[in-house]
Amino acid sequence: MTEPMANVDNFWLCMDDPTNLMVITGFMEFAGPVSPKALADTIEKRLLCFDRFKKRVVRPISGVGTPNWEADPHFDLRSHLRRVALPAPGDRRALQDMVADLTVTPLDPSKPLWQAHLIENYGDGCAIFFRLHHCIADGIALIHVLLSMTDAQPGGDRGAAGAGACRAGAGNARRSSVLGRTVHRLRSAAQGARRLGQVVSRELTEAVSNPFHLVELARQGTGLATDALTVLARLAMLPAHPRNAFRGNLGVRKCVAWTDPIPIGNVKTVGKAVEATLNDVLIATVTGALRRYLQKRADPVNTLDLVVSVPVNIRRRGTEFELGNKFSLVFLSLPVHIEDPVLRLREVKRRMDNLKHSPDAFVGFQILSALGVSPSGISRRAAALFANKTTAVLTNVPGPRQPLYFAGEPVANMMFWVPRIGRVGLGISIFSYNGNVTVGLATDAALVPDPESVLEGFSEDFKYLMGLVRSGRIFDGPLVLHDRYAEGRAKTGDAPSVPESTPKSALNAGEDPAAGIPVGRNGGDDRCRAITAQGTRCRKSAGGESPFCHIHQRAGAGAVRTEEA
Repeated sequence: MTEPMANVDNFWLCMDDPTNLMVITGFMEFAGPVSPKALADTIEKRLLCFDRFKKRVVRPISGVGTPNWEADPHFDLRSHLRRVALPAPGDRRALQDMVADLTVTPLDPSKPLWQAHLIENYGDGCAIFFRLHHCIADGIALIHVLLSMTDAQPGGDRGAAGAGACRAGAGNARRSSVLGRTVHRLRSAAQGARRLGQVVSRELTEAVSNPFHLVELARQGTGLATDALTVLARLAMLPAHPRNAFRGNLGVRKCVAWTDPIPIGNVKTVGKAVEATLNDVLIATVTGALRRYLQKRADPVNTLDLVVSVPVNIRRRGTEFELGNKFSLVFLSLPVHIEDPVLRLREVKRRMDNLKHSPDAFVGFQILSALGVSPSGISRRAAALFANKTTAVLTNVPGPRQPLYFAGEPVANMMFWVPRIGRVGLGISIFSYNGNVTVGLATDAALVPDPESVLEGFSEDFKYLMGLVRSGRIFDGPLVLHDRYAEGRAKTGDAPSVPESTPKSALNAGEDPAAGIPVGRNGGDDRCRAITAQGTRCRKSAGGESPFCHIHQRAGAGAVRTEEA
């Protein structure tokens, strides 16, 4: 039985490139061995109940139109399972190297587009590495499908959970087909979405071939953020990202790395101190890690914002097991230029809050759907247009809060990565499991051959924030906004000195104090020492014993942005 591929799924199929395969990858880590037979039995009973994993992609003979899903007449589970062993010493570095090698291996297009690798000799245990093409489903759906193969208790029935998940997915479809009014509404919505997709597709084609068309779109915009064309114009008119250590020509070889599990309680402690969410804390700390790495590579950071694309789940609750791509992409600007970790965290929170109330996610889904029916050349050019404005893909998925068991063995840890589109070479993944959170990186080896160095910066930044919380100094006003003023003074040889009384909480961890702006009064200079958003020093006079004017005293104590002098 054939099944037409959804437009948005076809978009991800068309985006495959030797330097960026559209394959979602992830692994489960085990402290002990997993039997190959138990792995095969679990996958057969719990994964293959989803028909999509037994279907291959068949493209139209004419080459025009969307492909179909067709049952593979020669399907054999053994073609999708691999058993390999790590070379000595079988440590994390060896696992990272093997995962990196498997990540760049294309899937066989004549078979269903997925594989599972049992990786043995990983210390005293093993790991199971999954590879699934993005056209099958998005990350949220695939993670739920993979988790449906696990149990909350050891020795569970290997057929129960998977069958229940399959029934849940099928039940949603049946319920939507028996209610006539619901069907009518869905058809009306689909027709409206199709018309919107056609309009977006036409406008996107025009935008790609004629960039000045975007200016006209923006000029015609009424200010309503819900206008799809206005949002499209705003996204397309984002400036191209400057070249830095994370951007450049991509190669085939990739690198992966991940942190040790971090207790979620520690992350929540930091967030509670500044009224930020767990997500805000993690993204702000990732931003600090990127800043540290760029500084090590001698890249300027004093005016830098790094734009990342963030997948956003737009599924209704209870439909997580429905395969297909039901997510959107939004763009988040990371304030790399902010030196002080607390101010950086507050600014990330502000930007995240603004993003949550914007319609960009829903418009982005329509754009992806429209690209799925566009000619492949237009789809690739449009993808390149948007990818040129981003540095990384950042995903944050909350996983199970309790320990899980796969094939009777306890799962020690999990991590996953989503593919990067176009010429984006950096993937950042955040995944929580069993009271811990792990941060993983996937990088292009030609650009960032040492992702462990980036993650070291993440650990250092988070430890610094935890130190501020435990000492109570996090409630002190963060006084170093960024180092633009100091860098400018350093270039002229007139770098400010730091008096001995300067509190360490006002300086960035691991930085030379002379590179920051001193907290105390310096050499009788009565001017406010804050730096405005334009990178110039405030012209107002400092007030009282503080080195800042009354406006920036308030900004340092409870806000992120300084006010223009």
